[in-house]
Amino acid sequence: MTGTTRPAMAIMLMILAVSSAVAKEDTQSECHANPDGAGWVCGDKVVQKDVLPTTKKEASAATAMVDRPGSRLDWVPLSEVPEELQDGKCLICEGRYIDPLADADLSVPPEESDIEANATETTLQGNTVTLSGGVEVTQGYRQLRGDTATFDRETRSGTLEGDISLREPGVLFRGERADLDSRSGEATINNSEFVLQTFHLHGSATQLSRDELGLVHMTDGNLSYCAPDDKDWNIRANSMKLDLEEGVGTARGAKIELGGVPVFYVPWIRFPLDDSRRTGFLWPSLGSDSKGGVDIALPVYLNLAPNYDALYLPRYIQERGLNHEIKFRYLNPYVGAWAFGGSFMADDKRYEDEFPSDSNSDRWLAFANHNGLFAQRWRSKVDYARASDVNYLKDLDTSSLETKRQTSLLQLGSVDYLGDDWLFEMEVQQFQSLADDINNDYKKLPQMTGRYRSDGTPFAIEPILLAQYSYFDTDDERVTGQRIYAEAGAGYPMQWGYGFLKPVLKYRQLDYDLSDPVLFSEDDKPSTGAAMAKIDGGLFFERQTDFADRSMVQTLEPRIYYLYSEYEDQTDQPDFDSAELTFSYNQLFRETRFSGRDRIDDSNQMSVGLTTRFIGDTNGLEYFSASLGQIFYFEDRRVRLSPLDPADKQAGSELAAELTFKPNPRFGLNSSLLWDPYSGAVNAGNVQASYTRDNGSLYNAGYTYRRPAPGLTQQSVTEQFHLSTYMPIWSNWNFFAAWNYSIEADTSIEDMVGLEYDTCCWQVRILHLRYFDNVSGENTDFNNPDLERESSTQVQIVLKGMGGFGSRVTGILNDMIRGYKEREY
Repeated sequence: MTGTTRPAMAIMLMILAVSSAVAKEDTQSECHANPDGAGWVCGDKVVQKDVLPTTKKEASAATAMVDRPGSRLDWVPLSEVPEELQDGKCLICEGRYIDPLADADLSVPPEESDIEANATETTLQGNTVTLSGGVEVTQGYRQLRGDTATFDRETRSGTLEGDISLREPGVLFRGERADLDSRSGEATINNSEFVLQTFHLHGSATQLSRDELGLVHMTDGNLSYCAPDDKDWNIRANSMKLDLEEGVGTARGAKIELGGVPVFYVPWIRFPLDDSRRTGFLWPSLGSDSKGGVDIALPVYLNLAPNYDALYLPRYIQERGLNHEIKFRYLNPYVGAWAFGGSFMADDKRYEDEFPSDSNSDRWLAFANHNGLFAQRWRSKVDYARASDVNYLKDLDTSSLETKRQTSLLQLGSVDYLGDDWLFEMEVQQFQSLADDINNDYKKLPQMTGRYRSDGTPFAIEPILLAQYSYFDTDDERVTGQRIYAEAGAGYPMQWGYGFLKPVLKYRQLDYDLSDPVLFSEDDKPSTGAAMAKIDGGLFFERQTDFADRSMVQTLEPRIYYLYSEYEDQTDQPDFDSAELTFSYNQLFRETRFSGRDRIDDSNQMSVGLTTRFIGDTNGLEYFSASLGQIFYFEDRRVRLSPLDPADKQAGSELAAELTFKPNPRFGLNSSLLWDPYSGAVNAGNVQASYTRDNGSLYNAGYTYRRPAPGLTQQSVTEQFHLSTYMPIWSNWNFFAAWNYSIEADTSIEDMVGLEYDTCCWQVRILHLRYFDNVSGENTDFNNPDLERESSTQVQIVLKGMGGFGSRVTGILNDMIRGYKEREY
C-alpha cells in the first residue's frame, strides 16, 4: 500500500490534536453555551459549526447513504454510485467507498487551523468542559463527532462517548468510547470499526489503542480488503500491533478466514501495511510442467539496509531436485545501481537421464546488471549472464516463453563520457551461445568509439566526425583481428514550415589488422574507403477535413532520398559483426543496408516515399496514417555480406507499405506489406488488430507471412495466425486464451487457455500452456517428429491487499496476450 497518510497513526494524531487544541482554547478563557443556541463561546470568541469540505462528485452520494450494512464505513452500493465514479474496482466490488472529505484542502496542516465546535449543550465546571447533544468538532480537515465529550484542562485528557466518529481524508474510525491523553500520547477506542479508503482496507477491534511510543494495538481485531459486508477473507487475531512508521503489522494467534471459516492458523505473523521493503517470506509460486513436474518456490526477502537487499528463492522441482536462487541489489550515488546473483542446482536428476554423456549434472546461472550515471557526464553499464549449459533457460526458467527461447546470453560492460560536443564510448562484449549448432558471436575486447555530437541547428554546417577501434576475438578457429572504422564529412540541414532538405557529404574508411587472413587473401591488413553523398528532402501539405463527424487535419508528406556511394572491392574482408538489414519502409531512408561496420556498401539509388496522416484538430491524436515507398537502383549492388554472393541486379526494391488505424481508444490496427512488383509476389506482410471494451475484455487477431530471403531455399515460407483474448464470461468469471497457428505446418505451435475467478477481495487463476521447444527466430520444421511439444500448468491465488502466489501466470499472460496489462485491483 502506498500513500501520504499513515492511516491509523493519522487518526490517533487527529484525536490528540483535537483534544489538545480544545484544551488549549479552554485555558485562555471561560467557556459557556452560546445564547443563540448554536456553538459555544470562549471569552469574546464565538466558535461556530463549520461547513465541512466535500467533493462535488462524492458529496451527493455520501449524503444520500441510508442505514445499511457498510454505510457506517462510507460504503455505497453500485446502484447508488454516480456513473462517473464507477471505475473497474467499483464494478467488480459492486460498490465503493465514497469519502466526504476527498476534496479537502491538504495544503494547510490541521494544527494551523482554528478549532470549530458545535453542541446542543455546553457547560464548564472548574477545569472540565462538557459538550453534549450531538458534539461536532473540526480542525482544518479533521473531524470528530460523538454524543458527549468531556475534556479536562488540567490533565489534558478527554473522553468521547456514544456513537463517535473520527475522520480525516481517506480514513474513518468509529466506536462507542474514546479516551484521550495528549500528554502521554495515549488513546483508546472501544468497540471500534475503521476504514482506510485509499487502500480499500477495513477492520474492527474490541479495543484499539495507541501507546506513548506511537504503536497501535488491537485486541480481538480483524483486517480485510473486502467490502464491509463481504466475508470472503480476513485476518483475525487475538492481538495485533501496527507500527505505522515502519509500515508493518504483527499479529499473534492469527487466523486467515475464508467465508468466515478459519483455513490457516499461525501463532505469529508479520504483514505489510504499505509497500515499504521489509524482511520476511513472500507468497510462494506453484505450478507443473512437462520439463520437470511439480514446481514449488518459496521466496524469502531480506531488507538488509535502505540501499541494499537480497532475495533468496529455494525452489523444488519434482523430477530435478532443489534449486537455490539468490539476487542481491545495491544502490549508491557513487557506484550506481547493481543487481547480481545466480542459481545453483546440485545433481539435476532429469538432466543426468537426458544427457548421460555429460559428466557433470550440476546446473547453474550467474548474472550481474549495473547502470550508473556520474556528474551527468559518465555513464556505465554491465549486463552479464552465463549458464552452465545451453539448455539451462529452457529447463529452469519457466516465467516467460521469450526467455526460454533466447539463443544467447549477453556479457557486456561499457563506459561512456558525454561531453558538450563529443561522445566517447568504450565497451567489451561477448555472447554465450545457447544453441549447439550456432557458433558464439565474436568478442569485442574492447571497442572504443569517439563521435562528434552536433546540435542539428538549421542553416548551419553540421560536422560529421566518427572514429571506432575494435578488437575481435573468438574461441574457435575463425579469423580474428583489429578493425578501425572512421568517417568524416559535413551536412547542411535546412528546415521550413513546409518542408526540409539536408545534403550530406562524407568519406568512410575501413582498415584491418588480421591474425589469420588465409580464407580471405594473403594480405593481413586489407583496407577500403569510399566517398558517400546523400540528399534527403520532404514537403508537408495540410488541409482541413472531416471524418466520422470529426474535424481533422490531413497531411500529405512526400519524401525523396538520393544516396550515392563508390564501389570498392571488399572480398578480402572478414565479417565480425555485420548482417544484412531486414527490409522495411524505414529502410528506404537509411544510408546503409548493413548493420555493423564490416561493409561499406556501394549505392546509386533513389528512394521515394509518401505518407498521409489524419490528425485530430483539437486533441492532436493521430487516427490514421499510411505510408508507401520504394527504392529505385541505378546500378547493381556488388558489395555483399559473403564474398561468394553474386551482385544484386534487381532494378528496384520491394514496394513497402505501412498502415496504422486507431479511430478510438478501443480499436487499433497495424499492418505492413512488402510486395515485389517485378515478380508479382508478396514477400512479407502482417496485420494485427486489437479491440478492448469498458468491461476489461481484450481481443487480438493477427496474421504474419514471410518468404525466405533469396538464396535460402532450404527454408520454408512462414505463415502464422494469432488469436488471443481476455474476456468476462459470467459474473466474476473471466476466460483467457491465446493461439498461434502455423498455416504451412497445419498445426498449433503455441496455445494457452485459462480461467479466472475475480472478486472484490480475492482472485484465483489456472492456466495451461502448450508450446514447442524451439529457438526464437528460427525457421522451425514443426512436422519434425523429433521436435518436442512441452506443456505447463500454473496456478495463481491472490488475496487482494495482502498478496498471493503464482506470479508466473502474469508473465505468461503478458507474453501471449498482446496489450494485456495486469489490473491494479
